[in-house]
This record gives sequence, C-alpha cells and structure tokens, in this order.
Amino acid sequence: MTAEHHRSSLHVRLSVWIDALTYASAVAAIATITALLLGLVTGGGPSQAKLTLFFVGFLLLGYATVRLWPSTPGDLDSSTELAGVEGDSIPETADKTRFQAFVQQLPPLRWVQSPPPEARMRAPGKLLLGSITILLVSFLMEAVFGI
Repeated sequence: MTAEHHRSSLHVRLSVWIDALTYASAVAAIATITALLLGLVTGGGPSQAKLTLFFVGFLLLGYATVRLWPSTPGDLDSSTELAGVEGDSIPETADKTRFQAFVQQLPPLRWVQSPPPEARMRAPGKLLLGSITILLVSFLMEAVFGI
C-alpha cells in the first residue's frame, strides 16, 4: 500500500470519528441542557437533572442497542456491503435527518471534509456513543461536582 492510501484511509477514519463524536456531544449537550432546565422548572435543581440524565442515558443505551441488534443472520454476512441490503432493494445510505444536518454545521465537523456516506457510522451507533456520553455527564455531576 502506498503512503497516500494510508493518509487517505487515516483521513476517512478520523473524519468518521469526528462525525460520530460531534453527534454524540450534541446529543449529550441537548439532553443536559433539557435536564437542567427541567430540574430548575420543577424545583429539583441539579440533583434532579443528574437523575434525569442517568435514566435518559440508560433508556437511550437500550434503544441504541436494540437498533444495532441484527434482525437476520444475513445482516452479519460480510459479503453484504451495507447491513440490511438484500436483492433488488434500494441501497441504504447514511441517515440524513435534520438533526444530522444541524450536527454537520457544528465545529469541528464543519471544518473537516465529511466522510463518504458508506463509511459513516450509522445513527444507532452514534446514539450509542451519545448515551454513553450522557451517562458520563451524569457520573461527572455526581463524582466531580458532588451533586
């Protein structure tokens, strides 16, 4: 393999992780802000926000796990380029939602060339990272900030 192929491959991998981590950070930031506002409005304060983040993080973790779970043994077949594509069906592309479009405008993702759609992490994988980030925020609120 040439040095340029390694650079190209490294660039694609790096842009995929930047895309996924930006998505996860946005999910965690929105959940944290919402939980804090909910805690303030209901009078529970940061303590209620921490518990809300804990439960939301685990619910999102379960949801992402169910979405990532293969539905058929064919989903695990390595000869299929994209999971869930069989026969003459329309090829599955990366999820293009309004939230994904919003995330693509956030730094550092807007400064990096987007990875090709077939190389991107699917939305359930990004949600899994987001749920782990939410659980991390909840843990840090308790362990570091003593809430």
